[in-house]
Amino acid sequence: MLNVQTVKDLIDSKGTKIATVKFIKADGSERVVNGLFKPTSKIVGSDRGLAQGEAMRARGQVAIWEIASKKWKSFYADKVVEII
Repeated sequence: MLNVQTVKDLIDSKGTKIATVKFIKADGSERVVNGLFKPTSKIVGSDRGLAQGEAMRARGQVAIWEIASKKWKSFYADKVVEII
């Protein structure tokens, strides 16, 4: 597993580029998500969306827009195996 600071640095370095993240789900299985951390067309601008984002960050969750399903997914930063 990558440490949390390494995960944050890799996410910041990706910016608006496509990333592939491999992480461990809550049930212990592995998942791979291909998506965007900062998709400019999908940013939630409401107060509720901003509050939800802050709550997720406080729990250590990272949101990613999965391209294949066209849905938001999330993972815990301390459960990441790899970010490409």
